[in-house]
Amino acid sequence: MKKLIYFALTIITLGLTTSCTSDDNAMDKGPTTNPDTSEVTTKVLEQKTGNYTVTIYSNVKEFYAPSTTPIIVEFKDDNDPSNKDFKEVAMNIMMHMPNHSHSAPMVQLTPVANSTNKFYGEIMFIMAGTNLDNNYWEIELKAKNKDTQINTKLKTLARGGKFYDRENIVSIQGSDRRTLETFNVNGVKHFAALHHTDKFIVGKNDITVSLYKKGDDMGMTFPEVDNLIVTIDPRMPDMGNHGVLEGIITLEYNANTKQHEGKLPLSMTGYWFLNLVIKDQAGEIIAGQPVKEDANGNQTINGDKFLDLLF
Repeated sequence: MKKLIYFALTIITLGLTTSCTSDDNAMDKGPTTNPDTSEVTTKVLEQKTGNYTVTIYSNVKEFYAPSTTPIIVEFKDDNDPSNKDFKEVAMNIMMHMPNHSHSAPMVQLTPVANSTNKFYGEIMFIMAGTNLDNNYWEIELKAKNKDTQINTKLKTLARGGKFYDRENIVSIQGSDRRTLETFNVNGVKHFAALHHTDKFIVGKNDITVSLYKKGDDMGMTFPEVDNLIVTIDPRMPDMGNHGVLEGIITLEYNANTKQHEGKLPLSMTGYWFLNLVIKDQAGEIIAGQPVKEDANGNQTINGDKFLDLLF
């Protein structure tokens, strides 16, 4: 019996692998690389404040929304390059509009390993900002260097993202990565944020998702959500919508990090549609849809809530 099970799994695996030679593979029809990279090394913003220069790096050339955007903030003493001891670093973000301002979820800045002047964080751009006069994002950064307090605000825009259309496989080409998804629970807006991963591989990958909800203070705070269940059904739309042998992945909530964590098995390189289903503690679906069958019995219809990746 064990030999039969092993043989069946082997056949399934081979089926998934060989399907990548299909003529329907959109990866073969043109460039599909999203405009982001795994490295957070692209300079996107820079500003002088007193004797200091503050630079923000990301993995994109321009911010877009909605997205979970990793950043590295670097502080430099223009008069003394050896002076790199920056402390009490903190970030705040605000969206300014003509009649209203609000914040957004974020991961607060923490020191980059082996550095005292570079700090890593993430910004969740929940909407586009298109005009630096009256519709823009502002990143406020604070730090202390010796006896000097540094406080600077950098204005930036975030264009509306171009994302994969579930009804049009070709739209994978040139699309932005969807790393931030929205859904409502009892009329309250929630956000599912896919945290940055340096590099995906064929095999099991660490994956981390945080859930946030809009606070009752007009969007000035976005507390983490710990009472919902996050499940992911990885699919490849341009490869017959096949999934993975492990099937649906349930992420485990980590009370220490306040994040939902798990292993994402990827059987091949390419575009992966992470079909997202959110459940309450009773197991009832409150957002997203399981993958459905078409008229021929093939599981080719993905849900309306998703995150995605391309590697």
